[in-house]
Amino acid sequence: MLGYLHCTLRDASFPNMTAVQAAFAVVNKGVRPIIPNDCLPALGEIMTRCWDPNPDVRPPFTEVVRMLENAETEIMTTVRKARFRCCMVQPMTAD
Repeated sequence: MLGYLHCTLRDASFPNMTAVQAAFAVVNKGVRPIIPNDCLPALGEIMTRCWDPNPDVRPPFTEVVRMLENAETEIMTTVRKARFRCCMVQPMTAD
């Protein structure tokens, strides 16, 4: 969900739903937010893999960190730095 928030700082993840309604929809109906068209493909892929309904298919956290590290160049060169300013203070690390 963190990646989704970075792609959509201007929008609500589940418009017209309370937090409880959104949680119910995610858990019981498999509802997921729509990934915006302007979201980087690398981040979209990470989000959709983490949202897989089967927990055994979701990547472990160490793999998510690796995917983010691999996407770091794309993120830093494609996205306006102002949008990710809060995340750029320290480099991503696995420890």
